[in-house]
Amino acid sequence: MKVERTKHRALRRALARTARRAQAGMTLVEIMIVVVIMGLIASAVGIAVFDQAKRARVDTAGQEVRTLEHAIELWRQDHPSGCPTVERLVSDGILNRRQRTKDPWDNDYQISCEGGDVAVHSTGPDGIDGNDDDVPRRRN
Repeated sequence: MKVERTKHRALRRALARTARRAQAGMTLVEIMIVVVIMGLIASAVGIAVFDQAKRARVDTAGQEVRTLEHAIELWRQDHPSGCPTVERLVSDGILNRRQRTKDPWDNDYQISCEGGDVAVHSTGPDGIDGNDDDVPRRRN
């Protein structure tokens, strides 16, 4: 019987120590590990979001270039010789006034009409014409 009481007291003491530790909270090392893990997750998500935003701008520029190409085709039906500017397409009513007239990087679209060929492109994120980041450079 005496042995059982001793075991019972030891068990109660162990449970009390465990309860005190649980109430003590987290250590600084545990908190730092959690903060580092959260930082790694946040940086991975940030990289993915910024990459997706870059692709979205390129896709938007490509769609707007196609819209401008169609607008130029309509304009050239009435003006067979000449090359319009974006402002001219808006003033002639071919493009809607509320439509964006600049690319997603706030640069003007480049329009060139050489002979019967029409080329429309955006200079891309760097704003310099003729680089690999131009969006798109298509010839009819």
